[in-house]
Amino acid sequence: MKKTWLIVATAAALLLAGCGSNTASTRFELDKKHKPLPDYVTKAPAMIQETYIMAAQDPDALAAVPCYCGCYEEDGHTSNLNCFVDKMGPNKEVLEWDPMGIG
Repeated sequence: MKKTWLIVATAAALLLAGCGSNTASTRFELDKKHKPLPDYVTKAPAMIQETYIMAAQDPDALAAVPCYCGCYEEDGHTSNLNCFVDKMGPNKEVLEWDPMGIG
């Protein structure tokens, strides 16, 4: 019983330590190599702006996720990346944004 209590107490302490508050906020910034975000993104909620920036920063991650909203039927989208980025250059720089990611 004492051993079980020790294991539970240790696990709880580790869990609480991992859940500590971090006062530093994460700021998403778009690299200069990308086309600036359009007005429809900059006027959208912060979460949408961050998603567009993350799409530019890690296009391979979104390219690996199939498009599930059906926009491939109309717009030829093959992955979730296409919902945020319309054209990408050879160095993975965003040349043209896509408004589909707004909703």
